[in-house]
Amino acid sequence: MALYSTAQEVISPNQEAVVVFTHGDNFFVDALGNGYTGNWVVNPDNLEDVDKVIIYLRRDGENINRIFLGNYAGCRKSPEAGRQEIRFNHLQEIGTTYSNWIEFAGGQNPVAYARR
Repeated sequence: MALYSTAQEVISPNQEAVVVFTHGDNFFVDALGNGYTGNWVVNPDNLEDVDKVIIYLRRDGENINRIFLGNYAGCRKSPEAGRQEIRFNHLQEIGTTYSNWIEFAGGQNPVAYARR
């Protein structure tokens, strides 16, 4: 698997991705790579041009961060007021990063955007 430093390295030229940081709560993916990550404070209008979803997964007790990439498949209201679930398909684990979240995503909010 590849080792990445930033979210921009994960996507192809002319792509835009929503990038989320999770410990795995409200993160579901089935055997086909379909699923969601949930409870994000995000404006659905900001997701209109998004092609990809990048998941930065840091599980407690692990010393490396796992990176997943999938196709953006829309969003829907979360059970928690004012929040959204981000849907995806064809999600695959594609690599890892030793970068902390701020280095990887370019900001401290748990939802970021990457363009290339």
